[in-house]
Amino acid sequence: MSMNAVAMNARVSHAAGVAGNATRGRSAAAARQVARGRAATTAIRAVVGDDRDEAQTLAVSGRRAALTNAAAVLAAAVAFPAIADEEAVEAPAAAPSAAPAAAPAAPLKKAVPLTPVSQPTMAYEFSYPSETRDGAPIRWAPSRQRDTYSSAEPMSPDARQRIVYELISFKGPMTATVTVGPAPPKLAETKPEDWKPKQVAEAVLADRATGRIATGQKVSLAEVEFAREQVIGDTTYVYYEYISQGSPNLAERESTTFRHSLGVSARRGDYLYTYTMSAPETLWDANADGFEAGIKSFRLVAPNKKKFREPGNEGLLPPLPF
Repeated sequence: MSMNAVAMNARVSHAAGVAGNATRGRSAAAARQVARGRAATTAIRAVVGDDRDEAQTLAVSGRRAALTNAAAVLAAAVAFPAIADEEAVEAPAAAPSAAPAAAPAAPLKKAVPLTPVSQPTMAYEFSYPSETRDGAPIRWAPSRQRDTYSSAEPMSPDARQRIVYELISFKGPMTATVTVGPAPPKLAETKPEDWKPKQVAEAVLADRATGRIATGQKVSLAEVEFAREQVIGDTTYVYYEYISQGSPNLAERESTTFRHSLGVSARRGDYLYTYTMSAPETLWDANADGFEAGIKSFRLVAPNKKKFREPGNEGLLPPLPF
């Protein structure tokens, strides 16, 4: 082999060795790079795994704490139910709604003053008003005061009903009258237990009337507005209101006038005791309250054996003064 060939072979061998060393160096560097990547991945997985384990551990711990707290609350509710109830009730109360404004109260009626009257000989008592609704005084004057039925003036020609007590107020005029008489013919044929309130009122008014029809029967010129009865003690009282035709007076100068009246009738034995109060229609509103109070005050009282004189059986001797 020539020298040139030997030298060329040597340079080729040296270049091949250098190339092999370079290739091996690059392979080692790549291997080291892969190793580093795998190590980093492993480290990351380790960290992630640790984080997941820690999160799982915290979740388990949280669930255990929640269960422990729930068990404690349940035990407290069982051991102390009153406390649990109080805590449950202690909710914020709703604000009370404003109450509606109360309606203004109606003004009370002023009581009309009354003057009492007692008649022991015939065993009755009543009262009459001394003022009107507006407080104006009423001046009454006694017209008749009789102690017995036989001494009283009759109201009609047949002398059945008689006036035993009468008061007159000349302003109007207004009257307060007590009459006594046997049961009217319209009631005599019926048992007292079967008498109707309006029937009693119409019979009493017809018995004191002076109007008659062709057959001679009395007719009442009064119209009964209402009638009712009330049992007080052992006595039945029939209350009624009626309107009758009046006559011209100082307050009403028209040819046709009307009077407004209240009445009450009660039976003792075979006789009816009746108390009536009457006024012109123009004066009724001012006196209605006092008249009603007066009518309600009428009573048949227990007879005094020494003083009482029964109508129709009065005897010859006057009543004793004591």
